[in-house]
Amino acid sequence: MARPTKEGIEYFSFDVDFFSDIKVKKILRACGAKGIAVLVNLLCNIYRDHGYYMQWDDEIGFLVSDEVGANESIADEVVQKAVQVGFFDKELFDKYQILTSKGIQTRYLKATYQRKDNAINEDYNLIQNDLKKESHEKSSNSYEKHANNPVNHSESTQSKVKESKGNKSKVSSSEQPGDESVLNSVQSFQQLWNFPNMVQQNTLMEFIDLYGDGLVDAAIKVAGSKDVNKSKSIAFIESCLKEWSDANVKTIEQAREYQRTRNTKRQSNYQSQPTRKEELPNWAKDDYEQSQEQEDPEVLAEVERKRQEYLKGAK
Repeated sequence: MARPTKEGIEYFSFDVDFFSDIKVKKILRACGAKGIAVLVNLLCNIYRDHGYYMQWDDEIGFLVSDEVGANESIADEVVQKAVQVGFFDKELFDKYQILTSKGIQTRYLKATYQRKDNAINEDYNLIQNDLKKESHEKSSNSYEKHANNPVNHSESTQSKVKESKGNKSKVSSSEQPGDESVLNSVQSFQQLWNFPNMVQQNTLMEFIDLYGDGLVDAAIKVAGSKDVNKSKSIAFIESCLKEWSDANVKTIEQAREYQRTRNTKRQSNYQSQPTRKEELPNWAKDDYEQSQEQEDPEVLAEVERKRQEYLKGAK
């Protein structure tokens, strides 16, 4: 009897920046500390059972709540909030009542790339075909190295490069030019700050969906030119993309021109700032005349003494 095919994975990476994710912060504020325990439990169930999704219903909600020692209502609140803020995909939840996301599916494919059958159900698939294919060939080695994965691989880097080149030669001419930019964004990020963690991968995917692959890559390079450190990289990239969006910047060339104009304006404003001019007090000026109200000889003598001392020091 053949052994049943394993769907889930035995472990997954948990990033130190998990609590820095704005979505997690919103869930924490809305549902409290037990809500985070529920959220982590959901991730464990997703990766353990099917690997990239889990079915959600009242019975599952009871089991999850029981495992973390929380009220049954909290599990449902966490799921609703997580869907609302985009931690889980809303469209698939509304249509199929499943919990999944693009980031979860990406990590699943990278963790199971050596399996013969790790395909994602087409109805649930949130990943572009090019990213799915390249994640098998290019990203698996780097991802597992940076995630400290103890699994040894029999395939060499050289063989993967050859396979990648062979696949590239078969790409049809109708492939959209934006397909390669997804990898460019991740590769640019990796060159500057090493491989993005789970939270950063999710956020980068959202940026790509909102602003386009090319602009995300351009924003990453702007961050690199300003020596932004990894802990502040996502916040800087988001700020840059929003600024471009507000300025109606839609192409890489427009982004470059915007940055050039922005830098020129800053330099011009700095150079045009007025310099402060030091003014002498009235009593230190050569044409100073004592007002008629000051008639006390001692006061007049003290003022004159200070004036002379000031003038001597200024020479």
